[in-house]
Amino acid sequence: MRSYRSIDIEVVDLNSEYLGVGRRTLMENAGNAVARYVMEQEGSLSSKRVVVIAGPGNNGGDALVAARHLAGLCGSLSVVLVSRDGTPKTEEASDAFRPLTNMSLSVRLFRVTEERLGEDVRSYIAGSDVVIDGLFGTGVRGSVREPYRSVIEAVNVAAGRVYSIDVPSGLNPDTGEGELYVRADHTICLHGLKPFAGRVRAGSIAVRSIGAPPEAETIAGPGDAAVAVRQLKGGVQVRISKDSGALSEGALAAARSLGAQALAIGSSSFRAEARSVSFAFERTGAGSEVLLERSSGTDRSVVETMEVARRRSKEIGGAVWRIGGVDAFHTGEQGKANWIEPAHSNDFSVGAMIGAAAVLASCCDDLHYAIGAAIYLTRRALRSASAEDRTSYIETLVEEVRRTRGPAG
Repeated sequence: MRSYRSIDIEVVDLNSEYLGVGRRTLMENAGNAVARYVMEQEGSLSSKRVVVIAGPGNNGGDALVAARHLAGLCGSLSVVLVSRDGTPKTEEASDAFRPLTNMSLSVRLFRVTEERLGEDVRSYIAGSDVVIDGLFGTGVRGSVREPYRSVIEAVNVAAGRVYSIDVPSGLNPDTGEGELYVRADHTICLHGLKPFAGRVRAGSIAVRSIGAPPEAETIAGPGDAAVAVRQLKGGVQVRISKDSGALSEGALAAARSLGAQALAIGSSSFRAEARSVSFAFERTGAGSEVLLERSSGTDRSVVETMEVARRRSKEIGGAVWRIGGVDAFHTGEQGKANWIEPAHSNDFSVGAMIGAAAVLASCCDDLHYAIGAAIYLTRRALRSASAEDRTSYIETLVEEVRRTRGPAG
């Protein structure tokens, strides 16, 4: 079973939204899945004291949704929101929190904002039969500070069974490292297993779907762009053939516009060389290569095109990028394509796509995300600019990159 790093989940979330399944829907599905799992394990909750602990982020939002689904089914239900300003910090978590503030008959609500945990909250945690841990999700790195530290310590000495959402709070989900973390009896991994599983004791581990489309992992979308562009840095060097007409011109223009040092090299056919990978229509057997192929008329659908790319990758034992149509890329194990944005109509924008991929691949550790980002961004630019107007097209591509990076970029 595949293991999903934090970065992979970020891509899935953003690409799901791109496909029409928003984060609020995913959060609702996640919270519902957690509540159902707890009920499956506990049986009747009618005589049990349940405490739901929610942090300020979207993992906390999942816990808040779970609390709403459990309301009225428990002997008592307490919700502890741990946040320095007393409110969730994301829109989705805020939406999940709002109804709980009005559910005075079925929910006892606490807000932890101080440096230390109050004795009233500590006693509720200590006396619980069930604790649902939604303090932190996939974003924890380094040591845990107050008041979160005191909350974890209180959970770890509580007598009740502990259910952690996605990852026991305090653990680095990608490495399993953690100075102080929740000692869970059960961990419910959302969408897929996380890398910490098998590296540290996290109780019984279950995987539950949250309704993210399977295509969210395949489509070259804003998730790929967010991950790859975040790693983009200036000064990288790429080498691009100078004698291949519009393909080379587009690749050189895109690479230079993204801050790379783009050198023109002599070659009998189009070739782009990045730090650790090259893109060419002919294989040389030197280093890591992505074989470029033109999609043919037999690639009639997304499914067929992806299958051709996958099969060709298996045949040659390397990555294949079929240019045209949905611009399908495949390593034999992972694929990327886009069937939503406008398709490339000339070799200049196709060259820009490959040039952008070369630059991003020089910065991004994940080749499939670098190429996914290049596919998405260069096709997205075609919504606002024609590739026939080369200057306008490159300016629009740069603006798409800037928009993806955000204000801090």
